[in-house]
Amino acid sequence: MFYSPTTNSFYPPALKPEYVAANRWPADATQVSDDVFAEYGRGQPPEGMQRGADENGRPTWVPIPPPDLETLAARQRQEIDAERDKAFAAGLPYEIAGHDDVVQTRPQDQINLLGLSAKAQRLLTAGDTETTFTFRGLSNVNRTLTAEQMDALALDALAHIEGIYGRSWLRKDAIDAALEDEALDDDAKRAAIEAVTW
Repeated sequence: MFYSPTTNSFYPPALKPEYVAANRWPADATQVSDDVFAEYGRGQPPEGMQRGADENGRPTWVPIPPPDLETLAARQRQEIDAERDKAFAAGLPYEIAGHDDVVQTRPQDQINLLGLSAKAQRLLTAGDTETTFTFRGLSNVNRTLTAEQMDALALDALAHIEGIYGRSWLRKDAIDAALEDEALDDDAKRAAIEAVTW
């Protein structure tokens, strides 16, 4: 087997004529043993490492370079989004009609809560104190609420949702600020971005 440090690839000797004919044979390709190919061509790199070339042009494991700042920032934003969504999925612990429960606050629940709040406020404005709402929390048990109770629950849940969004926005803004801070060198920017967690 042959290895080229320039392409960081292995080449079977049987295919050399085809590569040469196509003018694609690397000038720095050198023959390596079967053991070297087994380790670096077929083997799995240690964690945090990838195949590269040593100072003699031989295959070796080298550290995976850190991502560029934009890629790192994008990853951090994705992690924040994932944690935000977990917070929505966890919901808001809440006493619903005298029972401990959880108001679900996932995106699909947010639309429902807005609608329930609007309907409850419309009833309250009209002076309707008789109409009740059936509401289910995470326990999946029907609870009967007055319009006033329904509006309070919905507004508390919406405030909880707003807080989660606000938390994610602050962290994303911190990432953007680190990227744009001209007083920081790349290492300091990297550290500042990595420090932004949920």
